[in-house]
Amino acid sequence: MSADQSGAEEGAERSAREAAIAHFAARQSGRPVPVPADAKTQAALAEVEALWARLEHAADSEEIAAMRAAALARSAPGTHQGQGQRRPWLAAAAALGALAVGVGTVLAVRSGSAPTATPGAPQLAMRPLENGTAGPRTVALADGSQITLDAHTRVLLGEDATRRSAVLAQGRAFFRVAHDGARPFRVTAGTMAVTDIGTVFDVGRDGDTATVTLLEGAVDVSAPGLAPRRLAPGQRLTLRGNVARLGRADPAGTPAWQDGMIAADAEPLASLVARFNRYLARPLVLKDARAGAVPVSGAFRVDDPQALVDAVAAMGHPGALTRGNAQP
Repeated sequence: MSADQSGAEEGAERSAREAAIAHFAARQSGRPVPVPADAKTQAALAEVEALWARLEHAADSEEIAAMRAAALARSAPGTHQGQGQRRPWLAAAAALGALAVGVGTVLAVRSGSAPTATPGAPQLAMRPLENGTAGPRTVALADGSQITLDAHTRVLLGEDATRRSAVLAQGRAFFRVAHDGARPFRVTAGTMAVTDIGTVFDVGRDGDTATVTLLEGAVDVSAPGLAPRRLAPGQRLTLRGNVARLGRADPAGTPAWQDGMIAADAEPLASLVARFNRYLARPLVLKDARAGAVPVSGAFRVDDPQALVDAVAAMGHPGALTRGNAQP
């Protein structure tokens, strides 16, 4: 390989690395971002996510937690002024770097590093699963488990002889875990960790909020500052920052998102449209802002948005909701 070719390849890798960190920083600050399209950026993003998840588990001390919080605060929009202003990816790099110093690790974008719950245990090689603007997609794993990914969802998967691990980087995923008493299945979403042997549950992540809903079996949920607890079927635990709230899941029989359905019970039309548009390349558009407050009830397929348009018209608001142009 010539020097020019080598330099071009290093430049492409550096650009992918910077794009991945910028993507990660935007998502950490709560902004919805599309899944990167090119393979190099996807690979770099997987490594950044894996390192971050590993550091989250390692950051048990108050000092490391404070360093992480300060670094994340610097990555939030509107917090940089004057000479301190930096691009989002630099702020994220500072956050990663601060944690790396604190736990004695370094960022190596080609390392293939992965989360590990046991100090000194071999690191798992993680592979990404992702879904963009599309209906829910189900993936069958080699152990017999199944994962259904909602739109705009990214999951990292890894396993070895003693562990099965998944990191929900963004979005929402439905897990149907095959029983294996020797290899618990652990799902990490932000600071929340969900561990089970074989059961059915739903995990969502939106910024610093993580939610787990148990449908069958039992799961153990843990997080820094949260006493470990075991959920029973029908329970939902929501962790926002370091505040946990336990509640009930949706009533039995409600059409589930993993079946390609959106259910509404007197939900404002504007909210329902926003949920629908997660799945649509050609979004729904509210032409009449006043109609956004109209309550809508019913069940709609995500691949049939015209049914919602027709329902709104039948409710006495013809033309209030239309189909927009395809997104680039």
